[in-house]
Amino acid sequence: MDDTDTYLLNFKGYYFQRATVDIDLLENLEDFEIRDDDVFIVTYPKSGTIWAQQILSLIYFEEHRNRTDNVETVDRAPFFEYNARKMDFHARPSPRLFTSHLPYYLAPKGLKNKKAKIKSAEGK
Repeated sequence: MDDTDTYLLNFKGYYFQRATVDIDLLENLEDFEIRDDDVFIVTYPKSGTIWAQQILSLIYFEEHRNRTDNVETVDRAPFFEYNARKMDFHARPSPRLFTSHLPYYLAPKGLKNKKAKIKSAEGK
């Protein structure tokens, strides 16, 4: 017996952990409003994602740099497709940092034609 469908969700050819993925967000990814000053950390799993999150947090958030605000990484640079804290991404103040393991074909179309910054595992 195969329990794959119990644990994994196949969305447009890409597998997500069913228990943690926000299906409504996935269905509306294409039209997510991208701001020009958004920063996306797009990496393969296990390729230094947390390091990139920490480094960019130090650059973008003075409170984190000065250790005056103890905010968890998942709150400073949340995973875009796994909205674990159920935060309102639209209400987040700019600049917004997001982390993702999404393949290019699932990325919001605004990310492909806006001025948002994309940091990949390869540093591009």
